[in-house]
Amino acid sequence: MYQNDPEFVKPDHRRNEIIAFVEQGLNDLSITRTNIQWGIPAPVGGHHVFYVWFDALISYMSAVKDGNLWPADLHLIGKDILRFHAVYWPAFLMAADLPLPKKVFAHGWILFEENKMSKSRGNVVRPGPIVDVTGVDALRYFLLREITFGQDGSFSYDALIQRYNSDLANGLGNLASRTLSMIQQYRGGVIPQSDGLGEIAEASRGTTEIVLDAFNQFNFSKGLEIVWAFITVIDKFIVERAPWKLAKDQDHHSQRLLDETLYTAAEALRIICGWIYPVMPASAQNIWEQLGMPQPIENIHVADLHWGKLAGGQKVGKVLGVFPRLDAAPAIAKMQELETSEKSRQAALFAATPAVIVPADSKISIDDFAKVELRVGQVVSAERVKGADKLLHLKVDIGEPEPRTLVAGIAEAYTPEQLIGRKVVIVANLQPRKLRGIESNGMIVAASVEGGKPVLAGFLEDIPIGARLK
Repeated sequence: MYQNDPEFVKPDHRRNEIIAFVEQGLNDLSITRTNIQWGIPAPVGGHHVFYVWFDALISYMSAVKDGNLWPADLHLIGKDILRFHAVYWPAFLMAADLPLPKKVFAHGWILFEENKMSKSRGNVVRPGPIVDVTGVDALRYFLLREITFGQDGSFSYDALIQRYNSDLANGLGNLASRTLSMIQQYRGGVIPQSDGLGEIAEASRGTTEIVLDAFNQFNFSKGLEIVWAFITVIDKFIVERAPWKLAKDQDHHSQRLLDETLYTAAEALRIICGWIYPVMPASAQNIWEQLGMPQPIENIHVADLHWGKLAGGQKVGKVLGVFPRLDAAPAIAKMQELETSEKSRQAALFAATPAVIVPADSKISIDDFAKVELRVGQVVSAERVKGADKLLHLKVDIGEPEPRTLVAGIAEAYTPEQLIGRKVVIVANLQPRKLRGIESNGMIVAASVEGGKPVLAGFLEDIPIGARLK
């Protein structure tokens, strides 16, 4: 399937991951669980509920069955749940002789200053405080322009403000403000009659083709890069034409050039609004309305982006700034202040009862023991940690979307080859801890005696991956 339809899983490096996983060989998958109290009951003996990834995936189809909307054109998902959507879900559909979605596209993660965000690290950046300072459209633009869609990308406050000022305040915002202001000043707020400059019209047509192709390929960064290159072309055109000088000359030639210049800039701005509307809907609509466009921007089609659709004689609206320039230092300080405030608010909202410190010689209650989440896991990969004789770097499947990364001090007792495929016991709810630069998300359970080597806890009978020990 993956070879016959290369477009089914995108981007290509994710497709290669899925092919490699499948080529390792697929095992039977149980679609029920007995160790979970909640869930949809299965019509079989004993306490069985359907595996969450079985009923959750099916809900995609059941949600749209009455609207004749299946198969879906696209499943847009996070990279950490790709296996469920690109392997399990197609298998379920094939078994039921139902059509598959046409494409599964896995996006990457947003990193903070090159590091994965996590609550344990305390480096989660919430969107609300950013939006309060820059506006939601600026954040949407930054993420889609700065990050190649489908790959991980890094966010930082400095990069956001730099991109905001260079591309939005000095770029699009300045073009909109100067174009509309000159039409107000030199033509009484009325779009002049003109066909515009042919060279700019041709550049617009070429840009439309490239942008549409990039967006259709989910290459939003490239599409926006092309749009801003066109904005640069229009800025250069305005500077070279110098309409402020043409306005001073009342001869027919100068006035005709002024009309052509203003119409060209305004028509370019109209088309730019159409290109950026999917990314920055509020800002695009704002500029669109200032141009005096009678048709709602949400109703336009690709054909409306052809050159010459702007009507001469149309009156523009009141000129309002769209992207005021931000001073980096106070803007960043404000976002960080709001982030701290929001973090405190959420902590208070979800505050847990403080843990009771139990003396070392005291027995614990069954409730205390229940707080320790022990899970059955299966080692899927193992390798020695460079420079550490006792440590192994493990990947352990405990029934989650992605295997857990663990660092275990068992290298003197077990070789990596001995562990592959072995079922072990994992403490699954420990806070992450970094060992030799590797974040360990859990602990493997082993017994040991004074001076002896650790012996892994295991099972004499078969037990499902992810089952909880009680």
